[in-house]
Amino acid sequence: MGRQKKTEKEVWNKVKDLMEKKQIKLGPHWSFNLHNDPKRLAFVLSRYKFAAKMGAKNKKVLELGCSEGIGTPILSEFALSYLGVDMDSAAIRAAQRNWSDDNTTFINDDFLGKVYGAFDTVVSLDVVEHIMPSSENLFFETLYKNMSKDGVGIVGTPNVTSSSYASAPSQAGHVNLFDAERLKMMMDKIFHNVFIFGINDEIVHTGFAPMAHYLIAIGCYKKKRILS
Repeated sequence: MGRQKKTEKEVWNKVKDLMEKKQIKLGPHWSFNLHNDPKRLAFVLSRYKFAAKMGAKNKKVLELGCSEGIGTPILSEFALSYLGVDMDSAAIRAAQRNWSDDNTTFINDDFLGKVYGAFDTVVSLDVVEHIMPSSENLFFETLYKNMSKDGVGIVGTPNVTSSSYASAPSQAGHVNLFDAERLKMMMDKIFHNVFIFGINDEIVHTGFAPMAHYLIAIGCYKKKRILS
C-alpha cells in the first residue's frame, strides 16, 4: 500500500510545532509600539533592511543603541558577527531572550565613549535624537573609535522637519533632532565620503531632504582623525 495522505490537522500540527520553537516575547518598548502604532514596525524594519544592504553582509557589525534587538535578525542574517549595545537593561534582556545565537551578542552598557572593538560596520538608528546636544560630539566620536580603518558608519534619525507630526511620546524623547545639512556636517568630521538618504514610510530616496520624514547618513573612508 502507498503512504497514506496526511490530513490537514496533521500538517497544521507540524507547522505549529515549528512555530512554537521560534516564539518570542517582546519587551515593553515594542509591546507599546505594536499596540499604539503598529505601522511603526514596518517603517523601522525598512530602515534596518536598508542598513543591512549597505553594510552587513560578511561584516562584523556593531549596533549602538540596539534596544530590544528588533533589527538584529536583519542586520545579523548574513553578517560574520553582530554585537548590540544598549543602556536599557529591560530591552537587553528581551534581546537576549529572543535573538541570541552563535554569532549574536548583546551588552547592557552606556556606550558613549566606550570601545568594543574594530568593526566593519557601525549602525545606530533612532538613537542620536535621544542624545543630549552636549554629548553629540561624544556620540560621533564613539562611532568613529569603534570602526575599522575601512569601516562604514550608518546613522539614522527622524528629520527635524517632521517633528510637528510626531506623537507626544516621540516629541518628549527627541531632544536633539537633525536636518540633513547638520547630520552631514557631523558625519563629515569623521568620513571622507558621506551620503544622505531620505525615507518616507518604507520608501528610500534621495529626493528633497526637507520633505523626508527620516534621514539616514552613510559614511565611508574614515579620516585619520576627527575634525573639530
